[in-house]
Amino acid sequence: MKRSTPILMILLLLGIALAGCPKKAPTNAYKKAMDALKRARAARASDCAKDELRSAENLMARAKKYMDQGKYEKAKTAFDAARKQAEKAKEEAEINKKDCLKKLNPPKTRALPTPPTIVTAPGENTTDNRQSLQTIYFDFNRSQLTEKAKGILTRHADWLNKHPSAKLEISGHCDQRGSVEYNLALGERRAIKVKQFLLNLGVSNSRMSVVSYGHQKPADPRLNAAAFAKNRRAEFKVSK
Repeated sequence: MKRSTPILMILLLLGIALAGCPKKAPTNAYKKAMDALKRARAARASDCAKDELRSAENLMARAKKYMDQGKYEKAKTAFDAARKQAEKAKEEAEINKKDCLKKLNPPKTRALPTPPTIVTAPGENTTDNRQSLQTIYFDFNRSQLTEKAKGILTRHADWLNKHPSAKLEISGHCDQRGSVEYNLALGERRAIKVKQFLLNLGVSNSRMSVVSYGHQKPADPRLNAAAFAKNRRAEFKVSK
């Protein structure tokens, strides 16, 4: 019994030491995310899938911040999300590359006449020259466009095509359920879906930008089903 005591003490001390060791930084997840970003950039995602690539880069920056703060679990989750978004950017760039490169190097055309100085959007209050386009809404945890949303966006595209000087910012929003990182990514996917739909209806890519606010700017701050439905949305800001 006396001989076994030192061994037991050593094992006990080793267990305590191992239990006190901090978790390792998610270097493997970081490397995979970086490799995915490199492949996306090599596929011309910076030109042909700008919004998806920007989303991946934002997630990557957030993950690095978490890692610097020692929040390794959150860092790994964000790195994994960045990798998946970068892979999506690469796929999108490869699908759009042909049309994208044509738009980057368009044939020379005659200059269009200067558009009118004042433009108005549906529902605009013309007394203060502010533009507003109708908000669209999404189903829970979805970025797909509903049939009602498609009808509204078709009218928006018609107006935008008639007013070539107008520029559009599309902001994606979520309800308050889900983490900050998840809702920022979901809001961005919603805004990108809207932009893609408008692109397919002839609105120029250079006239549109997207931004995600996640659940940070609720239309209705209450925590009930009716409020959640109002917050799952895409809003539009028209400028010149």
